[in-house]
Parts: sequence; C-alpha cells; structure tokens
Amino acid sequence: MENIIFRDTIGQIMVERIERDYDFNMVQKHFHNEYEIYYLLSGERYYFIEQKIYHVKKGSLVFIDRNQIHKTVGVNSNYHDRILILISADEIDPLLNLCDNIELSSFFSKNFGIIDLNEAGQKYVEGLLFFIIREMKMKHSNYDFMVKMKLAELLVYGIRCNTGENSILLNVPVRTEKYKKINEIAKYINENHHESISLADIADDFYISKCYLSRIFKEITGFTVNEYINITRIKRAQQLLEQSQYNITEIADIVGYESITYFEKVFKKYLETSPLKYRKKFMKKT
Repeated sequence: MENIIFRDTIGQIMVERIERDYDFNMVQKHFHNEYEIYYLLSGERYYFIEQKIYHVKKGSLVFIDRNQIHKTVGVNSNYHDRILILISADEIDPLLNLCDNIELSSFFSKNFGIIDLNEAGQKYVEGLLFFIIREMKMKHSNYDFMVKMKLAELLVYGIRCNTGENSILLNVPVRTEKYKKINEIAKYINENHHESISLADIADDFYISKCYLSRIFKEITGFTVNEYINITRIKRAQQLLEQSQYNITEIADIVGYESITYFEKVFKKYLETSPLKYRKKFMKKT
C-alpha cells in the first residue's frame, strides 16, 4: 500500500509525504538537478549515497547534493513514512543570501549526508516540516514566503548540526564486511567507469562470483552493477557537457562508451533528452 499523504509544489520547490508498507525501491534513474532533503518519520531504510551505504531510521535527516547518485532500499519491515523536499537553487538562493550569504550549492556540497537527530532535534525538525506542509495546504496570504523562511531555517539548523552546535549524531556508513565490500566495488566503478568494465571484470577483480556480486549489489544499493556503471558514466557526461568544450563523440569516449549511438541512447534513458539538447539547454540558462 502507498498512501500519498501530501504532495504539492511552489514554483520549483516540491514537498511530499508518502507512507508505504510494501517492498519499495526508488526508481532506477536516481540523480537529479534539484537539491534534496529527506526526513524519515518512522520505519527504517538503507540509503545508498554515491559510494557508501547508510542505515537510516526514525529521526534521520538526509541532505543530498544535486546530481549525487542515491537510492533507498528496504530493511526488515517494509513500512516507512517519510517527507521529501526537492529544491531548485533559483528558488531559495536569494533568501539564503540574507542569512550570512549562505548559498544553496555551497550548503549542500559541504553538508550533504545523514544526521541522526536526538528527541529534541526530531521535535524541532518535524515542527518545521509540518509547518511547511500546513502552509502549503492552507495557502494563506504570503504562504510561499513562509515556506521559504522555514526551509532556510531548516538549512541553518543543518549547518549547526554539522558544526557540532546541536546535540546530534552524524550517521556513518554501515561497516559489516558485506557492506564494506559493496562500498569498495562502488568506489572501484567510480574510479574506473571510463574503462571497458563489466560485471565479469569486477567479479574477477574482487574474487567473487558474478551471481553473488549481482545479487548483493542489487540487494544493498538498489542498482544492478550495469545500471550503476551507466549512471556513473552519465553523471560524468553531464559534468563534461556543462564544463568542457569537448564534442559529443569525445565525451562518449571519455566516459567509457565505444559507440556514440549507445551513449546517446543511455543518456536519453536517464535524462530524457539527448546530450546535444542537454548542452544547449544548459548554455541558455547560463
């Protein structure tokens, strides 16, 4: 069962609360241009961020930088209740500039990760989140400004958590041998995605069987090995399209694709546009 308790948007800010009690895994193509705030009201999940796996539970507050590869998978009981916020920098940067010149991009690049809140911290953060949802439901005068103010307050609270000013615990990656192995494999893929690597190559390099590698990688990260290789390559291609003068053929080769046709097919699968259109759209924005 999936119960969408709340979902609404203000401009380029999306807020939703969903309750689920089935074996849910996030959609395959999970990296995006928006900044993400995730709060687990109840239940527990494994949260895969870039190359590491974290165990999140009630009171876990998660900050995800734009274009970070991430995904949640179930733990034991399938039930969980969470609030998710996606934010475009264009929406909130002007407001944060009033707060000692905090920039959204700088905040998330420095403060991404998972914070396990104590009881007081949970009460405070839940108060902010429920206030935001209530304002978006009621839509009283200037509610959009009130929502952005509370979002800014939440981000300032996150900064204080990461500087040790609040009594919380920063979540650390799961450290069992199986999870450490997957961390190592994810790191290996990130460092070697530009090479011609396959499931068989990785299994050989880590002295495990292909079947076992396929099973535990999917179980722990939510991705198949090939999905993760492709996502890592496409994320790097995005950066090159935005930050370099390489043409599409050169970029395909740099990120590890021998065929430009296949590169364009995979790119479109994950970003729903072609590499050339993506670059043109990015250049218009800048």
